[in-house]
Amino acid sequence: MSYIPLIARVESLPPLPESVIKIETLFAKGDPNIDDVVRIIESDPVLTTDILSKVNAPYYGFSKNIVSILQAVTLFGSTQIRSIVLSSALQRDFDIDLSPYNVSTSEFSKISAMQSELMFQWYMGIDIALARTITPLAFLMEIGKVLIAKEVIQNDKVEEFIDDLDKYDDVSYVENIYTMMSSAQINALIFKHLNLNDTFTDSMKYLDFEHEIPENMKEIVEALRIVRTVVNIKEQFTDNSIDNALTLLKKSPYNLDGFNRAVKRVKIKYFD
Repeated sequence: MSYIPLIARVESLPPLPESVIKIETLFAKGDPNIDDVVRIIESDPVLTTDILSKVNAPYYGFSKNIVSILQAVTLFGSTQIRSIVLSSALQRDFDIDLSPYNVSTSEFSKISAMQSELMFQWYMGIDIALARTITPLAFLMEIGKVLIAKEVIQNDKVEEFIDDLDKYDDVSYVENIYTMMSSAQINALIFKHLNLNDTFTDSMKYLDFEHEIPENMKEIVEALRIVRTVVNIKEQFTDNSIDNALTLLKKSPYNLDGFNRAVKRVKIKYFD
Protein backbone atom coordinates (compact mmCIF):
# COMPACT_ATOMS: atom_id res chain seq x y z
CA MET A 1 0.00 0.00 0.00
CA SER A 2 0.96 3.65 -0.40
CA TYR A 3 0.78 6.60 1.96
CA ILE A 4 -0.64 8.81 -0.83
CA PRO A 5 -4.33 7.87 -0.22
CA LEU A 6 -3.88 8.69 3.47
CA ILE A 7 -2.51 12.14 2.65
CA ALA A 8 -5.48 12.69 0.32
CA ARG A 9 -7.88 11.71 3.12
CA VAL A 10 -6.24 14.19 5.48
CA GLU A 11 -6.32 17.00 2.91
CA SER A 12 -10.02 16.39 2.29
CA LEU A 13 -10.92 16.99 5.96
CA PRO A 14 -13.04 20.12 6.44
CA PRO A 15 -11.90 22.94 8.76
CA LEU A 16 -12.63 22.73 12.46
CA PRO A 17 -16.06 24.07 13.44
CA GLU A 18 -16.10 27.73 14.46
CA SER A 19 -16.98 26.79 18.05
CA VAL A 20 -13.87 24.62 18.35
CA ILE A 21 -11.66 27.34 16.88
CA LYS A 22 -13.03 29.77 19.47
CA ILE A 23 -12.24 27.34 22.30
CA GLU A 24 -8.69 26.84 20.97
CA THR A 25 -8.29 30.62 20.84
CA LEU A 26 -9.34 30.83 24.50
CA PHE A 27 -6.77 28.24 25.53
CA ALA A 28 -4.06 29.95 23.49
CA LYS A 29 -4.49 32.96 25.78
CA GLY A 30 -4.10 30.92 28.97
CA ASP A 31 -6.39 29.15 31.41
CA PRO A 32 -9.89 30.15 30.22
CA ASN A 33 -12.89 31.17 32.27
CA ILE A 34 -15.30 28.24 32.63
CA ASP A 35 -18.28 30.41 31.73
CA ASP A 36 -16.66 31.30 28.40
CA VAL A 37 -16.01 27.62 27.58
CA VAL A 38 -19.60 26.70 28.44
CA ARG A 39 -21.03 29.57 26.38
CA ILE A 40 -19.07 28.60 23.26
CA ILE A 41 -19.96 24.91 23.47
CA GLU A 42 -23.63 25.68 24.04
CA SER A 43 -23.65 27.89 20.93
CA ASP A 44 -23.05 24.72 18.86
CA PRO A 45 -25.99 22.29 19.25
CA VAL A 46 -24.18 19.41 17.51
CA LEU A 47 -21.12 19.81 19.73
CA THR A 48 -23.29 20.14 22.83
CA THR A 49 -25.13 16.91 22.06
CA ASP A 50 -21.92 15.03 21.32
CA ILE A 51 -20.13 16.26 24.45
CA LEU A 52 -23.04 15.23 26.68
CA SER A 53 -23.09 11.82 24.99
CA LYS A 54 -19.36 11.33 25.53
CA VAL A 55 -19.20 12.45 29.18
CA ASN A 56 -22.04 10.07 30.00
CA ALA A 57 -20.13 7.07 28.65
CA PRO A 58 -20.24 4.16 31.15
CA TYR A 59 -16.45 4.02 31.58
CA TYR A 60 -16.43 7.44 33.30
CA GLY A 61 -18.51 5.85 36.05
CA PHE A 62 -20.86 8.66 37.06
CA SER A 63 -23.89 7.39 38.96
CA LYS A 64 -26.19 10.10 37.56
CA ASN A 65 -26.47 11.48 34.07
CA ILE A 66 -24.67 14.72 33.28
CA VAL A 67 -27.39 16.91 31.80
CA SER A 68 -25.69 20.24 31.08
CA ILE A 69 -22.43 21.54 29.67
CA LEU A 70 -21.82 23.56 32.83
CA GLN A 71 -22.12 20.36 34.87
CA ALA A 72 -19.75 18.57 32.47
CA VAL A 73 -17.11 21.32 32.57
CA THR A 74 -17.38 21.56 36.36
CA LEU A 75 -16.91 17.81 36.81
CA PHE A 76 -14.21 17.25 34.18
CA GLY A 77 -12.42 20.60 34.26
CA SER A 78 -11.74 22.80 31.26
CA THR A 79 -8.58 20.92 30.21
CA GLN A 80 -10.33 17.55 29.96
CA ILE A 81 -13.34 19.11 28.24
CA ARG A 82 -11.01 20.68 25.68
CA SER A 83 -9.67 17.20 24.95
CA ILE A 84 -13.18 15.85 24.44
CA VAL A 85 -14.16 18.84 22.29
CA LEU A 86 -11.19 18.33 19.94
CA SER A 87 -11.81 14.61 19.75
CA SER A 88 -15.50 15.21 19.02
CA ALA A 89 -14.67 17.67 16.24
CA LEU A 90 -12.26 15.26 14.56
CA GLN A 91 -14.47 12.21 14.90
CA ARG A 92 -17.43 14.13 13.48
CA ASP A 93 -15.78 13.90 10.05
CA PHE A 94 -14.68 10.25 10.30
CA ASP A 95 -16.59 7.08 9.55
CA ILE A 96 -15.09 5.14 12.44
CA ASP A 97 -14.46 1.41 12.09
CA LEU A 98 -11.51 0.11 14.12
CA SER A 99 -12.04 -3.56 13.24
CA PRO A 100 -8.47 -3.90 11.85
CA TYR A 101 -7.23 -3.12 15.36
CA ASN A 102 -9.74 -5.60 16.77
CA VAL A 103 -11.40 -2.98 19.00
CA SER A 104 -14.88 -1.45 18.99
CA THR A 105 -15.55 2.27 18.74
CA SER A 106 -16.46 2.41 22.43
CA GLU A 107 -13.26 0.54 23.39
CA PHE A 108 -11.23 2.96 21.29
CA SER A 109 -12.89 5.93 23.00
CA LYS A 110 -12.15 4.40 26.38
CA ILE A 111 -8.47 3.94 25.50
CA SER A 112 -8.23 7.60 24.48
CA ALA A 113 -9.98 8.66 27.71
CA MET A 114 -7.59 6.56 29.82
CA GLN A 115 -4.54 7.98 28.07
CA SER A 116 -5.81 11.50 28.68
CA GLU A 117 -6.75 10.83 32.29
CA LEU A 118 -3.39 9.25 33.08
CA MET A 119 -1.52 12.17 31.54
CA PHE A 120 -3.66 14.66 33.45
CA GLN A 121 -3.35 12.89 36.82
CA TRP A 122 0.40 12.42 36.40
CA TYR A 123 1.40 15.77 34.95
CA MET A 124 -0.71 18.03 37.13
CA GLY A 125 1.78 17.07 39.85
CA ILE A 126 4.75 18.05 37.67
CA ASP A 127 3.84 21.10 35.58
CA ILE A 128 0.28 22.42 35.63
CA ALA A 129 0.76 24.69 32.60
CA LEU A 130 2.26 21.91 30.49
CA ALA A 131 -0.42 19.48 31.66
CA ARG A 132 -3.02 21.72 30.02
CA THR A 133 -1.19 21.34 26.71
CA ILE A 134 -0.32 17.66 26.70
CA THR A 135 -3.55 16.26 28.16
CA PRO A 136 -5.45 16.94 24.88
CA LEU A 137 -2.49 15.50 22.97
CA ALA A 138 -2.77 12.28 24.97
CA PHE A 139 -6.49 12.14 24.19
CA LEU A 140 -5.87 12.53 20.44
CA MET A 141 -2.68 10.55 19.88
CA GLU A 142 -4.48 7.46 18.52
CA ILE A 143 -6.85 9.30 16.15
CA GLY A 144 -4.69 8.55 13.09
CA LYS A 145 -5.60 4.88 13.53
CA VAL A 146 -9.08 5.70 12.21
CA LEU A 147 -7.62 6.58 8.80
CA ILE A 148 -5.22 3.63 8.78
CA ALA A 149 -8.12 1.30 9.60
CA LYS A 150 -10.14 2.78 6.74
CA GLU A 151 -7.27 2.16 4.32
CA VAL A 152 -6.74 -1.42 5.54
CA ILE A 153 -10.47 -2.17 5.19
CA GLN A 154 -10.63 -0.65 1.72
CA ASN A 155 -7.72 -2.83 0.60
CA ASP A 156 -9.29 -5.97 2.11
CA LYS A 157 -6.33 -6.58 4.43
CA VAL A 158 -8.11 -6.73 7.77
CA GLU A 159 -7.25 -10.33 8.69
CA GLU A 160 -3.61 -9.91 7.70
CA PHE A 161 -3.37 -6.67 9.68
CA ILE A 162 -4.85 -8.30 12.80
CA ASP A 163 -2.46 -11.27 12.45
CA ASP A 164 0.53 -8.93 12.22
CA LEU A 165 -0.60 -6.97 15.28
CA ASP A 166 -0.58 -10.27 17.15
CA LYS A 167 2.80 -11.16 15.73
CA TYR A 168 4.66 -7.91 16.43
CA ASP A 169 4.81 -5.90 19.65
CA ASP A 170 5.31 -2.57 17.87
CA VAL A 171 1.98 -1.30 16.51
CA SER A 172 3.69 1.53 14.61
CA TYR A 173 5.84 -1.02 12.78
CA VAL A 174 2.74 -2.87 11.58
CA GLU A 175 1.09 0.39 10.52
CA ASN A 176 4.17 1.22 8.44
CA ILE A 177 4.09 -2.17 6.76
CA TYR A 178 0.59 -1.50 5.46
CA THR A 179 0.51 2.26 4.87
CA MET A 180 4.15 3.46 5.00
CA MET A 181 3.12 5.75 7.88
CA SER A 182 2.42 5.41 11.58
CA SER A 183 -0.73 6.81 13.17
CA ALA A 184 1.40 9.46 14.92
CA GLN A 185 2.73 10.67 11.57
CA ILE A 186 -0.83 10.86 10.26
CA ASN A 187 -1.79 12.83 13.38
CA ALA A 188 0.93 15.35 12.54
CA LEU A 189 -0.59 15.83 9.09
CA ILE A 190 -4.11 16.14 10.53
CA PHE A 191 -3.10 18.70 13.16
CA LYS A 192 -1.15 20.74 10.60
CA HIS A 193 -4.06 20.64 8.15
CA LEU A 194 -6.45 21.85 10.85
CA ASN A 195 -4.08 24.65 11.92
CA LEU A 196 -3.75 23.44 15.50
CA ASN A 197 -0.77 24.86 17.33
CA ASP A 198 2.73 23.73 16.40
CA THR A 199 3.15 21.74 19.62
CA PHE A 200 0.38 19.39 18.50
CA THR A 201 2.00 18.81 15.11
CA ASP A 202 5.60 18.54 16.30
CA SER A 203 4.86 16.17 19.19
CA MET A 204 3.27 13.70 16.78
CA LYS A 205 6.02 14.17 14.23
CA TYR A 206 8.62 13.02 16.76
CA LEU A 207 6.58 10.48 18.73
CA ASP A 208 7.85 7.53 16.65
CA PHE A 209 11.07 9.27 15.59
CA GLU A 210 14.18 7.35 16.56
CA HIS A 211 16.66 10.14 15.93
CA GLU A 212 17.37 13.33 17.86
CA ILE A 213 14.33 15.21 19.12
CA PRO A 214 14.51 19.03 19.37
CA GLU A 215 15.24 20.13 22.92
CA ASN A 216 11.95 22.03 23.26
CA MET A 217 9.96 18.89 22.38
CA LYS A 218 11.81 16.26 24.45
CA GLU A 219 9.73 16.49 27.62
CA ILE A 220 6.41 16.39 25.78
CA VAL A 221 7.38 13.50 23.51
CA GLU A 222 8.86 11.52 26.40
CA ALA A 223 5.71 11.96 28.50
CA LEU A 224 3.46 10.91 25.61
CA ARG A 225 5.59 7.81 24.98
CA ILE A 226 5.39 6.79 28.63
CA VAL A 227 1.60 7.17 28.75
CA ARG A 228 1.21 5.34 25.43
CA THR A 229 3.31 2.49 26.82
CA VAL A 230 0.95 2.03 29.78
CA VAL A 231 -2.25 2.44 27.74
CA ASN A 232 -2.32 1.54 24.08
CA ILE A 233 -4.38 -0.28 21.52
CA LYS A 234 -3.02 -3.69 22.61
CA GLU A 235 -2.56 -3.32 26.39
CA GLN A 236 -4.16 -1.14 29.04
CA PHE A 237 -2.68 -1.09 32.55
CA THR A 238 -1.33 -4.64 32.30
CA ASP A 239 1.61 -5.68 34.46
CA ASN A 240 3.68 -5.85 31.28
CA SER A 241 2.71 -2.39 29.98
CA ILE A 242 3.30 -0.78 33.38
CA ASP A 243 6.71 -2.48 33.75
CA ASN A 244 7.69 -1.29 30.25
CA ALA A 245 6.68 2.27 31.16
CA LEU A 246 8.69 2.10 34.39
CA THR A 247 11.72 1.05 32.35
CA LEU A 248 11.36 4.24 30.30
CA LEU A 249 10.81 6.28 33.45
CA LYS A 250 14.01 5.05 35.07
CA LYS A 251 15.94 6.54 32.13
CA SER A 252 14.27 9.91 32.68
CA PRO A 253 14.30 12.53 35.48
CA TYR A 254 10.69 11.80 36.46
CA ASN A 255 9.71 10.79 39.97
CA LEU A 256 8.57 7.18 40.05
CA ASP A 257 6.31 7.60 43.07
CA GLY A 258 4.23 10.34 41.46
CA PHE A 259 3.77 8.29 38.32
CA ASN A 260 2.89 5.13 40.23
CA ARG A 261 0.24 6.99 42.21
CA ALA A 262 -1.33 8.32 39.02
CA VAL A 263 -1.32 4.84 37.44
CA LYS A 264 -2.98 3.35 40.52
CA ARG A 265 -5.71 6.02 40.65
CA VAL A 266 -6.60 5.77 36.97
CA LYS A 267 -6.47 1.97 36.93
CA ILE A 268 -8.84 1.80 39.90
CA LYS A 269 -11.20 4.31 38.27
CA TYR A 270 -11.52 2.37 35.01
CA PHE A 271 -11.13 -1.25 36.08
CA ASP A 272 -12.17 -1.69 39.73
